[in-house]
Amino acid sequence: MKNDHERIAELERINLLAMKPLEDIIPEMEIVLRKDVSLVSHRSFPTPDYNQACLLQATPEAAEILLDEIIMYFRSKELIPTVFVSEACTPDDLPRRLEKRGFTDVGIKESWLIYENVQSARAPKIDKSVAAKQIDLSQVSLFAEVMAAAFGIPDEMVGVIADALKPSIGIPSIAHYLGFREDQAVATLTLMYYQEYVIVGSAGVLKEHRGSKVIYNLAVQALIEAQSRGVETIMLQTSLGPIFERFLRFWGFKQAFKRTGYSLV
Repeated sequence: MKNDHERIAELERINLLAMKPLEDIIPEMEIVLRKDVSLVSHRSFPTPDYNQACLLQATPEAAEILLDEIIMYFRSKELIPTVFVSEACTPDDLPRRLEKRGFTDVGIKESWLIYENVQSARAPKIDKSVAAKQIDLSQVSLFAEVMAAAFGIPDEMVGVIADALKPSIGIPSIAHYLGFREDQAVATLTLMYYQEYVIVGSAGVLKEHRGSKVIYNLAVQALIEAQSRGVETIMLQTSLGPIFERFLRFWGFKQAFKRTGYSLV
């Protein structure tokens, strides 16, 4: 039976394995999975989600050499070195070691939640005034525009987002959804599958539609789709704080682990 730290490491690795197909289709994207660290980089999309080291698992003696390697890896790609620390990381004093090297807590506090026993769950009714539709190539730019607006991403990045999305359209393990209200696209959602897991990402709603049932309908759509594909566990991460986490727990999610991001600016 796995202990808590082993389970956290397993879930973090599953998230990366679900992303792995993107490496073959998106230029400049790299996902390196090792026993002592996992690395994700994407030079054209320099955000912490796509540029990070995580799952550091080293002895105290090897930790400093590994940190040197991580810093060199990102700097060689002209990217900011960023390390996400969870309870699965070792040594236990990793945050102190990072701060000693000049890394700072950049305020990224991720909560990862899971919804288990998906096959036995009963999908609730949805609000028929909100439609959830899987996008095709013709809607990639619209998805990118809504996603950028929902997450406060500058307009000049819309083209970059669209270019990053296009190669993933048609991949069986990845699905992107738009939420429509009165024929207006107001929300986004991405599902990435790996074995009996599905990872929910890019869940965003335009500010003026937050508090409506748009994201609820998208979540129900994710549950229905997951059930049809034999998924047993849904996993997602949020940085929106305790109120949204309570909302997710109300719908059956439970907290699996937390991560804090440190960057060497």
